[in-house]
Amino acid sequence: MKKSILEIYALAVCFVTVVCFVVALGIATYSVLEIAKPDFTLSSWQYNQHQTNEAFWNGCGTNRYCGSEEKQKDRPSEADLTKKRRESYERILVSEQRDGFQALVKCLIIMLIDLVVFGFHWVLARRARSPSSN
Repeated sequence: MKKSILEIYALAVCFVTVVCFVVALGIATYSVLEIAKPDFTLSSWQYNQHQTNEAFWNGCGTNRYCGSEEKQKDRPSEADLTKKRRESYERILVSEQRDGFQALVKCLIIMLIDLVVFGFHWVLARRARSPSSN
């Protein structure tokens, strides 16, 4: 069975859309994990900065600038520092979930476009293969 150029093109596009769909599906799966378990997907650096008051104070967490003025400030009481560390941790978890939602929406858009392109080219390949088109 001889294949036409049109059929080869359409099937090649179908193959590429399947590959893109699988990659987007993997990224979307990770995004769902980011939404469901943001403490698991959080970077090790951010996670470690929020485990102890000492690490938070010395590590310049994501919401703190540790310039020369910051280093000269007196360390707050343990209760205040714990409160700030926990608030900061909650903010980065919310941010991680937001990043997950954004990535999931992007992946869903890509997968929708993949489905449309795949469907169009699959029909094109089937028409190119039919005996009436030869």
